[in-house]
Amino acid sequence: MRILVTGKGGKAGSWKVRGEQLGGAIGAEVVPMATLGQIRSADLIVVVKRTPAELLSAIRASGRPWVYDVVDGWPQPAGNAWQRDVAQRWLTQRLADLEPDAVVFPTIQMLVDSDWRGRSMVLPHHAWPKYQARAVRPTVTRVGYEGDPRYLGRWERVLRAQCDARGWEFVVNGDLGDCDIGVALRDASGYPAGAWKSNCKLANLQALGLPTVCSPEVSYRQFGSGAEWWIGSAADVARAFEAWSPAEVRAVVSEKMQAAAPRLADVAASYRGWLGTLSKS
Repeated sequence: MRILVTGKGGKAGSWKVRGEQLGGAIGAEVVPMATLGQIRSADLIVVVKRTPAELLSAIRASGRPWVYDVVDGWPQPAGNAWQRDVAQRWLTQRLADLEPDAVVFPTIQMLVDSDWRGRSMVLPHHAWPKYQARAVRPTVTRVGYEGDPRYLGRWERVLRAQCDARGWEFVVNGDLGDCDIGVALRDASGYPAGAWKSNCKLANLQALGLPTVCSPEVSYRQFGSGAEWWIGSAADVARAFEAWSPAEVRAVVSEKMQAAAPRLADVAASYRGWLGTLSKS
């Protein structure tokens, strides 16, 4: 079966992971904004996140079956503040308008909220292959966060204060592999971020084996190791940092995190197997 993975493309992490990395791992041809001719040469089309009108028109003209990977696909930043009823209306209407043959969701909750009755799969973000665990160091020196610092909001002040009090460094978009504790916190009040956002940040921290302070997002709970520390207040951060100061404690947590990491090869095998069932339906 010839699979084509397409979408708007660009530099977004969701495209790099679900388009380029995962598409390559399942043996698909990966082409941003594929042409009608490229689409017609494939047996199955996967569109990641964005569905520009010209791309959707070409897919419909081709008559080829297609799968919509809705990962992080709601309008941003406007949709980040949506409450559940508004978010659900957007999602159900979006899928009704697109009419894909199957849908890939990043969380079970997004599948439930979509009211989708067709073929579907819940697929986690895999960890970036470049992230490999290092030995646990005797003492904590760095706490790291990777991503847009705007999403940290109030947590950045909390994290810096807690690190300063211990003589640790808080690093934003530095080398996560040189950190001892990871951060997957988001200061958001809207429904999509908590219920639909993919597990991308946690997956990378799991692969690195870093003890991680997390927002209680659905994807983090769904794909977590059980060793994460769920954060609701500054006091929670302080308790986590205190508990993880001893190297022997971090070593136990690190093993659990690594064991739960969604690896590219495993996610790709599951995905390719499911896509194969679509050609038989």
